[in-house]
Amino acid sequence: MAETFTKPFKGILYNKENTDNISSIVCPPYDVISDNEVYYKKSDVNAIRLELPRALPTMDQYAAAKQTMDDWLKKGILLPDKENTVYVYEQEFEIENISFFRRGFIALHKLSQERILTHEETRKKAKADREQLISTLKTYTSLIFGLYEDKDEKIEDILAGSPKEKIYDFTDEQSVHNRFYRMTDTAAIAKLVSIMDTKNIYIADGHHRLGVSYKLNVPYIPIYLTNMYSPGIVILPYHRIINFEKPRPLSEIMGLLKDYTDIVQIPYAGKDSVKEALSRINEGAKTAFVLYPKDDPQHLYIVKENKPFPAYNDQNIHESLKRLKVNIIHSGIIKNLLKIEDEEISFTQDHYESVDSVRNGSYDLAFFLPPTSVEEVKDIADNSLYMPPKSTFFYPKILTGLVFYQYA
Repeated sequence: MAETFTKPFKGILYNKENTDNISSIVCPPYDVISDNEVYYKKSDVNAIRLELPRALPTMDQYAAAKQTMDDWLKKGILLPDKENTVYVYEQEFEIENISFFRRGFIALHKLSQERILTHEETRKKAKADREQLISTLKTYTSLIFGLYEDKDEKIEDILAGSPKEKIYDFTDEQSVHNRFYRMTDTAAIAKLVSIMDTKNIYIADGHHRLGVSYKLNVPYIPIYLTNMYSPGIVILPYHRIINFEKPRPLSEIMGLLKDYTDIVQIPYAGKDSVKEALSRINEGAKTAFVLYPKDDPQHLYIVKENKPFPAYNDQNIHESLKRLKVNIIHSGIIKNLLKIEDEEISFTQDHYESVDSVRNGSYDLAFFLPPTSVEEVKDIADNSLYMPPKSTFFYPKILTGLVFYQYA
């Protein structure tokens, strides 16, 4: 029998008899954790000890993680599941008082560069770290996050309607309500697998783990998948905050922008005015962003493109990149037109924090960007292109610790 693209598996889960509070032992994926001490303090068995391990006097952090995992398996803190299954993961959450619901599933998927499509370049340091961790543990501690096309919601209907056993039901530190199940009906699993054998996967998060998988030649990898057309798909923007190595006056920045943009100055009247400005740049097809300068903290500047930037006259630039808003702002404006260097650029999802950083003088400029759309992600991936760094922040993240996959 031919191998399928998607298949169920026996995950490794926390032993519920020994862990009465799952919310204290899960953590976010490694790349969005700013302070891992928070999770080390939560529990002696928090998944952070596998996801972002710490070195011990006698061994490096990767060997320490292996010792921890071996110990947890030996003591029954972690247990392999009894049967091959597909896990269903539901998340309910709010953003700006709007409620969202996202449902997805976790299964194994065969490595395939033709079927698993990416939109982001990987960075050597992060990739080397994940390679060392995954290869030492022979385990995926956190999941790759992907999207599939299902306008008819056939998979959604299977996930919602098939018999399931609830494993976890809890609210996490970000007030996201999480429900986690295992599917118990083999016919429903087979139907899901059959449908997935016709589909591509678009990677949302986890490009480094995917790259490592190819290098290690892991035949099947664990991916959380959700429908890209679901109303529960939320992509938040990554904003750019700039700290110039040499002082550059606001007048210089505005002078470079004025030939290609319309600039509207509005008063800064507290953080609600930032929210209002962001709503204005999200409207319409034209590329727009909000500029907030240390030189003039009393004003926000709404900057809207009115003609193409010189960089986009280059015939070698793919049309998809020429219309990708985050690329126009990051590559076309910040780097090409304004000549801001990589070392001067930092990234954040928190626009309120960015305002504070500019107002207290820690940074010189904040660029507030509109969110990237799922259609833009698909377009870039379909054309085998890459977005600039930090172009998408899929929210909420897939928690680490719900299930682990050990491949050997």
